Amino acid sequence: MEGVYSMEGSVAALRAAVALRRQLGLQLYLDEAHSVGATGARGRGATELCGVSVRDVDVLMGTFTKSFCSSGGYIAGSARLVRWVRAHGHAHPYAHGMAPPVAQQIRATLRELRQPTGQARVAALRDNTRYFRERLRAMGVVAYGHPQSPVVPMLVYSFSKMAACVERLTTRGVAVVGVGFPATPLNQARIRFCLSASHTRAQLDASLDAIEAVADELGLRYSRRPPPAAPAAPHTTAPLPAC
Repeated sequence: MEGVYSMEGSVAALRAAVALRRQLGLQLYLDEAHSVGATGARGRGATELCGVSVRDVDVLMGTFTKSFCSSGGYIAGSARLVRWVRAHGHAHPYAHGMAPPVAQQIRATLRELRQPTGQARVAALRDNTRYFRERLRAMGVVAYGHPQSPVVPMLVYSFSKMAACVERLTTRGVAVVGVGFPATPLNQARIRFCLSASHTRAQLDASLDAIEAVADELGLRYSRRPPPAAPAAPHTTAPLPAC
């Protein structure tokens, strides 16, 4: 399973998966590439967001290229699992060792996440995500995913509208990624936004104004959901949605 699914923005149903694991004797492999450092009250990923113990996950995998701004990745689990991967994993005996600056960047990020400044960045990302998603919902476009997923796919459906949307947003100074078939179903092309704690409210507003202008031009207001009453206030303390 993935902690946050990269093309949907949805969060794994970890509680249900853990229940099935216990009932059927399964093994659970969790890819935290888009969730570690970005979701959960302290940025510890999908397990924290869903209230699941890491001991109920057999294999935790993640990358150091996203939240950690470095390179490489990791496999975490029991001591027996780690010994087996070291002995039998193809990459371990044949790949080059991690460069010292890369390792130092990862260590510094881990330390930062445990400090008040790091926790403030996690809170800022959560606020940016809620604000951005609620503004999209208010303008009437279709945005997939969990309310706390910083991966925000906006559905444009046709491949031609995806290409036109990317072109027009790029012209307006907004960097986006268009995703279509075969990464998505043929009739569900989308624009994928990835939010950061470093985005200022002014930057988000400028991007959202550009998105709204393009939505009017290309006819992207497909949603039939009622708009929210008002965007979330900064640093909200509302309860986290359940997984």
